[in-house]
Amino acid sequence: MTAAPQTNDALYLFDEAAPAEGVATFKSECPPDKKVKVEDLFKFSRTRGDLQVSIVAALIALFFLAFFWTQTGWDARKLPDEFGTYLAYQFGLADIEGRVTRLGRIFKQSWVAPMLCLLVFVPAALWNLRASWKETAWRRRFLLPTSASFELTKYAAALEYVGYFIGYTLIVPVLGYLVSTLILGTFLTWRLGYRSRRWVLTGVASSFAVVIAFRTLLQIKTPGSIWLYDQLPAATRAFMLTYF
Repeated sequence: MTAAPQTNDALYLFDEAAPAEGVATFKSECPPDKKVKVEDLFKFSRTRGDLQVSIVAALIALFFLAFFWTQTGWDARKLPDEFGTYLAYQFGLADIEGRVTRLGRIFKQSWVAPMLCLLVFVPAALWNLRASWKETAWRRRFLLPTSASFELTKYAAALEYVGYFIGYTLIVPVLGYLVSTLILGTFLTWRLGYRSRRWVLTGVASSFAVVIAFRTLLQIKTPGSIWLYDQLPAATRAFMLTYF
């Protein structure tokens, strides 16, 4: 005789612990946590949206290259008739008048640093664009997703916090560094989903600590005319402008 198959209900000590029949069990959409490896932090892989980012990087590199000749002083440079002597002079190997000069004279010219940057930036951007194009063509060949809509929405979502910072800079001359920082720090804590009383108080305390560190102790400069402080008595106004 064979033993009766053991049901899943037999695994539970109490009937109440067993899931109800006909009810779907909970399944989390969050992927399980993985152990972070140091080598994975520097692992490079191309995903969706890589082609669009590579195109933007290449366009920026070509933009800088197009304006290099007129915006860096290249047009205003003076070249002698003997170019070899000029190079020796620029690198400090010889002077135009025959005197030896120190090495590094060429780096004082305004066009040298931009030229060195472009010598790296332009080829790297174009080579990266070529590799990204090949990767995208391969993904399309095997019907893999190539749409960058998800990545673009994430970039657009980040602009929300840029707006918060712009608004913060606008209200500092009105409400002062102390009140503005308390409002921003508390609001960002709430906006990020930490909305219990404990976390809101933590946001207030953290914001106040930032004010004490940067304004009171380090004396970071703020606008000299603040509307809210102007409504206070002269002594209190001077104190707030000095420390908060």
